[in-house]
Amino acid sequence: MINTILVIDDSALDNAVVRNILYHERYNIISALNGREALDMIEGRNVDLILLDMYMPVMDGIAFLEEFKKTSYYRTIPVIMTTSVDKSDIIKSVIQEYEVFDYVLKPLDSFNHLIFANKIKAALRYRTALKELMELKAKP
Repeated sequence: MINTILVIDDSALDNAVVRNILYHERYNIISALNGREALDMIEGRNVDLILLDMYMPVMDGIAFLEEFKKTSYYRTIPVIMTTSVDKSDIIKSVIQEYEVFDYVLKPLDSFNHLIFANKIKAALRYRTALKELMELKAKP
């Protein structure tokens, strides 16, 4: 099964770097330039993971999470935040408040690339386990 990952990032360069990493890992990739566009894309698609930039125009990552929290998908799709702003207090607050799976600092150089790839794999394993648990709970 090929996992589908939604990349939400307004930077064409960052979007291309992330898409390149994901392409080599053989994931199905869809992308949005802001949170508003992403919310429209999630509906009716089987998204397994969201990679979310924290700072974007139109709708930033935090505003996206606020709206995403209202959907039925919120508890079933892990989110990994990406940001170039290294403010650990803000990042920790967002992770706790919105139950974000993890975060990665940009730029995605060779060191961060490896960390990023491993966090994606961990999030997808979590998603698989969550789906299996939900299927077990649904059985009579």
